[in-house]
Amino acid sequence: MLRSGCACDGAEPTPPEVAGWLDPATGTFTEGAAPADAGPCTADDCASVSLLRLCDQTEEECTPFLRHLVHNCSGEVTASTDTALDGVTPYTPAGEVGDCEDCPCGPCTKVLALCDYLGPGPTPVVSFLRHLTYDCETGEVLEQTDTLTDRTTPYTPVGEVGECGQCRPTPMCPQLLGLSGPETWSMPEDTESLALTVVCGPVTVTDCTGMATVINECGASFTWSASPAGCAPGRLCTPFTVDVPEGAAVYLNLLTPCDMGDVS
Repeated sequence: MLRSGCACDGAEPTPPEVAGWLDPATGTFTEGAAPADAGPCTADDCASVSLLRLCDQTEEECTPFLRHLVHNCSGEVTASTDTALDGVTPYTPAGEVGDCEDCPCGPCTKVLALCDYLGPGPTPVVSFLRHLTYDCETGEVLEQTDTLTDRTTPYTPVGEVGECGQCRPTPMCPQLLGLSGPETWSMPEDTESLALTVVCGPVTVTDCTGMATVINECGASFTWSASPAGCAPGRLCTPFTVDVPEGAAVYLNLLTPCDMGDVS
């Protein structure tokens, strides 16, 4: 009997090596090289050995094994031995022996990599593993446990569970402000868009480059917005100020992260 190693990913297979030899009269396996006087069988010595893959079904499990059958020249089975799937280790069935296809479908397991999103946006987040035991025929989940990525430390999700790397935009909330002078308003950090309507001028707008624009026309409107950066909201550059002198007034409509609260 020869044994060959597995060859994966296109690797060259290793040369086969002798695992042992079988006595065709008894089916007994012996490790190592065959006896020195071993040679081809003659017409008068035509015993042969065949292998069957069977399963030993008990109340707890269904265990596959090999049955070595010894045939005489007429094809009759004269002896048999059972081994584990390695073809060497002796095996003794403990239950009912039959075809492996008759084994009942037992529980199956799989591990899912998930993320616990603790806040309404993409962060903070905790990576963890969900271990599932399910019925392989119906798909019904029989048991579920969660651990950290070390596979042992128990973990209990506290936020929204989902696939890792999801695009979860930061919630944005609109805010409307009415300003009358004298007042100088500074736009807060993380503002995504700003719309300004002059009720009474003049109003001076100074952007983040330091450029000041005086708006005298009443009813004039202007809008600034920043494009989102992936899943993160856009951010208008600061400092950005609106100077409203005495007698002037403006309305400001801005979009900021909801967790910033009132920015008036």
